[in-house]
Amino acid sequence: MIPQSYYRCWVEVDLDALRHNVAAIRRRIGPKVKLMGVVKADAYGHGLGQVGSTLMQCGVDAFGVANLSEALLLRQIGGSGWPILFFGSALPFEVETMVQKDITPTISALEEARLFDEEAGRQGKSVGVHVEIDTGMGRVGFWHEDAVKKILQMAAFRQLRIEALYTHFPSADESPDETRRELAFFLKVVEELKKQGLEIPLLHAANSTAVLEFPETRLAMVRPGLLLYGICAKQQHAGEFRPLLSFKARVAYVKDVAAGRTISYGQTFTAEKPMRIATVTAGYADGFSRHLSNKAEVLVGGKRCPVIGRVTMDQIMVDVTQTSEVQCGDEVVFVGEQNGAGITASEVAGWEETIPWEVLCGITKTARVPRVYRGTAAA
Repeated sequence: MIPQSYYRCWVEVDLDALRHNVAAIRRRIGPKVKLMGVVKADAYGHGLGQVGSTLMQCGVDAFGVANLSEALLLRQIGGSGWPILFFGSALPFEVETMVQKDITPTISALEEARLFDEEAGRQGKSVGVHVEIDTGMGRVGFWHEDAVKKILQMAAFRQLRIEALYTHFPSADESPDETRRELAFFLKVVEELKKQGLEIPLLHAANSTAVLEFPETRLAMVRPGLLLYGICAKQQHAGEFRPLLSFKARVAYVKDVAAGRTISYGQTFTAEKPMRIATVTAGYADGFSRHLSNKAEVLVGGKRCPVIGRVTMDQIMVDVTQTSEVQCGDEVVFVGEQNGAGITASEVAGWEETIPWEVLCGITKTARVPRVYRGTAAA
């Protein structure tokens, strides 16, 4: 294994911060509410293997994934004891494996339920399922107006057990009124089913923002994603959580640039005065987005330095005129802290005109950007 001191570009993940965040969420929700760790998209770019193992050690109650490969990796790590919910709709060729490996499907259509019922019958098993109620997301799930009729029909499938109902809020961080309205739609479905003799006790709705802002949405289980990784949509809560991820590279070259010189493709930056420019060993192939061209700042020697010119595939150029003694090999921080200064994923998202979810998930997951784990769970 290459020593970290030889990496050109890498991500550091603090697993002790993950433990801290799980404990902070537990304090919020109390002992009676279950905690599902959402680990889709390679645990939001942090690395599903190490994050999943740490969450198992922390005692989360279930996991949420977006595809079968994520679910199977968790099965490999933790064995058969962990409930794993497959968000979204399964493809027909995934059903057999999901039944074999006890991966809990989300059911959004009667035909989907029928596929799982038939496969469970072939395997001689009973399959527990979660049913999604669409209260406004418009992605998957039974529309709330039709859900009672469809779920009662589904209850007739002999090999299926309806273990939970859930919904997903599309605007919890933007529209409190809409979020409460959608919660009311969801609870109305629950009550109407109860009147029909079908009571399902495991209900879940709360994403990260709802966990913090809407206690009434916590129900029987919560599904934090970004919050586990220490990032809050509402900054007033940020001090309660610790970011796990730092994204770093190195200075490869330093040169003096005279006034009038242009920098990078398209010559979008022209030096107005003599400058010192550092070329840094990461670009858009590593997850430092081209949209950050002439916008972002990075940390060099604990000082903020602007990115100048267009971000290229493998390198960026940074103005280090005000930073003394910059040398080849020096650490550069894109997300994280250095010498008391810090840049957050949310700040990068602002420059990029996107959301922190995309910033984290967009960091390359190949050998170009290895993950380095810190903390008591990193062995």
